[in-house]
Amino acid sequence: MTNCFRENAYDQPDLTGLVRRLQITMTRYSVAIPADDQPEHFATALIAEIPHGGANVMILNCGHPPPVFVRSGQVHVLEPSHPSTPLNLAALLGDHYHVDTVSFAPGDQMLLHTDGVTETRDRSGAFFPLSDWMQHHGAAPPRGLLDQLHQDLLRYSGGRLDDDIAALAVRCRHTSAQEP
Repeated sequence: MTNCFRENAYDQPDLTGLVRRLQITMTRYSVAIPADDQPEHFATALIAEIPHGGANVMILNCGHPPPVFVRSGQVHVLEPSHPSTPLNLAALLGDHYHVDTVSFAPGDQMLLHTDGVTETRDRSGAFFPLSDWMQHHGAAPPRGLLDQLHQDLLRYSGGRLDDDIAALAVRCRHTSAQEP
């Protein structure tokens, strides 16, 4: 799937076209590698585009955990305004894809993450409270934010991270008047 994304990201005119290509690839893969339970052969995806020099971020969320966004100390979960179909479910649910555009101003920070982050549990079985955590740590620079998140997930889970965990923090830089 990663190779399909890399190849098509250059050629597709927009995020919707890119997701449609990923959908086709996933469908072909599923047919070639049959599973006993075909309905379970799907994937969620979130694709974000931050144009160079742009003031917005475009997000197409296909059933994936939504990004957490911090602006002026306020935390917002960027739920999609219209749900988009997870990959390889278009035949069942329809080919519906919607791109949300969000202002991305200097100082804003966005945390994209897999469900392994929000589904990390403590000893009592409670899920990791990512939005609350971001309220306290969202001002940290991206590298520091990711390091702290990893440490706190390990601490929260008692050192048992049972699911895949990936996160990406992006901050819109302040630009100087001389910078092109």
